[in-house]
Amino acid sequence: MMMFSQSPRDIFMLIAASSVKNYALEGFFAKLQKAVPVYRREDSAFSGEGAVRFEASGEETWKAMMEKGAPSFANQGIKVGDQLSIPLDNPVTVDDENYFKDVRVTISDINSDGVAQVSVCTEYHAVSSLVELDGMTSKFKVFPKLDQSKAYEAIFSVLARGDCIGVFPEGGSSDWTQLRKLKVGVAYIALSLKKKYRGLPVTIIPCGLNYISGHRFRSKSLIEFGSPLVISSLLVDRFISGDKSAVELLTDQINTKLHDVTLNIPPCISGMLNISPFESREIIATARRLYQPPTVQLPVEKYLELNRRLANGFSKISDEPKVEKLLGDIREYNIDLQKLYLTDRQLENSPKNWKVAFWGMWNLCKQVIVLLPFIFALPGFLLHLPIAMITKWKALSVASRQAARSEVKIEGRDVIASTKVCLQCYLDYVLANIHRLPLDL
Repeated sequence: MMMFSQSPRDIFMLIAASSVKNYALEGFFAKLQKAVPVYRREDSAFSGEGAVRFEASGEETWKAMMEKGAPSFANQGIKVGDQLSIPLDNPVTVDDENYFKDVRVTISDINSDGVAQVSVCTEYHAVSSLVELDGMTSKFKVFPKLDQSKAYEAIFSVLARGDCIGVFPEGGSSDWTQLRKLKVGVAYIALSLKKKYRGLPVTIIPCGLNYISGHRFRSKSLIEFGSPLVISSLLVDRFISGDKSAVELLTDQINTKLHDVTLNIPPCISGMLNISPFESREIIATARRLYQPPTVQLPVEKYLELNRRLANGFSKISDEPKVEKLLGDIREYNIDLQKLYLTDRQLENSPKNWKVAFWGMWNLCKQVIVLLPFIFALPGFLLHLPIAMITKWKALSVASRQAARSEVKIEGRDVIASTKVCLQCYLDYVLANIHRLPLDL
């Protein structure tokens, strides 16, 4: 909605077709916004039967064979273009930024003996030597190749008439504290459009949606628009000639642009203190508040810029023992504040002399006064308590399922929020009609 309000053109968001199909309310609002449904490999994934064994057959290519007694690839409906996901016992990190729980390989050929020729999917992870596949035997999951021709036609028609397409380039909404590896879909769409309409100007506008405290309800947010990315004619020519690296190069350019407008908390900070990514983001925010003079008031965009610079600075000197001690002290400071039910802003504004006891008593009295109206709201609270419990249980259930299936979610907190809002509206409407029944009778 924030993007819609700031754009002079209509924006048509891409949405997972599974969301439109499986969630009636989300599908209803998606249709109202004329969102373009897109099918994803993950929505059609299934577990393979038996185990697959890999043998090296060339440079960065392997033979994949089903173990003896297991159904062949053909009998399992596995074909050329499908991807096989091989789970890893321990997640592997690449450049201290991207973590992978599995290795993806793409099937390029299946011979008459049922032996498949595979290569590591660089669309999923940018390196081909994530793990040693030669001699590995493992269970696997299948991500089928999909026909996206109808979706591309709808996207091309929107862009050709001068409107905009909104895309989550990570492949979905995410609650990670840093950008995940981008999918190549945005770059492929842009280059395909230039190939089909050579004279049509295609511009990519990076948009960063940032939160001051993203894991908290009603957090302040800011959307930043970066400088436009114009696709060079050289990349277009390489794409038309069949050079697939043009798509990856454009994806890298988009990734660089997005890093300029988003706050990314490096994983090294979480690993240093053995804490969650959400807590590391809170530590960076607290460091900014402690660094900022109390007399200086900054707009939200300056807050985020300071957070961004502190996060980048800490990551560059993360090997220094002083940095680990500093961040550890800030964490202890946050924990102490939580125990006292205080914020550092309240602590900053508190008196520093004998008046502190009276100040504490006055704050306690104010909280009690605020709670007094709750007595009058108690009947309504008890009436709606079952709805709140149902929505919370359902939201946590949906979030856990989505997080298990998704590559870009940690706890699925974005799913929790959307599920609560949608389900709460529906149940409140049902409850209101139930209460009307005795009156109507």
